[in-house]
Amino acid sequence: MQHDVQRSRTPRHLGALCLTSVLGLGCASGARVAYDGVQINLPFVGKQHVAVAALDQRPSVKSGERDPSFTGMLRADSETTSAVSTASGRAFAEDVSEVVGRGLGRSGFRVDRVTFDASLSNEQVFERLEVTGATHLVLVVIREWQTITFQNTEVRYDLGLEIRNPAGALQGESTRRGSDQLPEAHADSETVRERANQRALEQKLNLLFAEPRVVAAFEREL
Repeated sequence: MQHDVQRSRTPRHLGALCLTSVLGLGCASGARVAYDGVQINLPFVGKQHVAVAALDQRPSVKSGERDPSFTGMLRADSETTSAVSTASGRAFAEDVSEVVGRGLGRSGFRVDRVTFDASLSNEQVFERLEVTGATHLVLVVIREWQTITFQNTEVRYDLGLEIRNPAGALQGESTRRGSDQLPEAHADSETVRERANQRALEQKLNLLFAEPRVVAAFEREL
């Protein structure tokens, strides 16, 4: 079972979106989006030790139907589609945990980023976060994330955030779910399309962390 702890210190150099073969929209291995390039802006600062994880609970990933790196579908016409995945090649949950860990690090926190596979439950993840000795245990739960692109892009999302103390008591939580139409992008504008997908994730994560109870949890010792 995968259980890796990484220190979030500095940003990584990130890849670009590859969309070239399906009507100019996809490459041989499918379209890719550099979600690990997202930068979130948190409405608080601190110096506490935090442990961060993201857990992919999407049914298609848990069942094995989709790879953990899957993030959406690119439709060339009514019958032709190709999968969209992370440019990093890693699980989408890993990209999300990196973005969150980097954002907390930029806000002054000392961050341990812990990665797991999608088979664990929320409680099992928190048990492993506790091992880090962090005062703030942070879990992002991905129940849905899928972009569907034809001429424009729709993003379907269901994201949750929980912050617990070392005893396991819930200190703050928030949820964002829905379906949004992203700003119109020309079919041949690879950079515009990728940036729209990145901004969608950036916006949802910023909103999760802006919830007043979440902000309060980070502004006090747990």
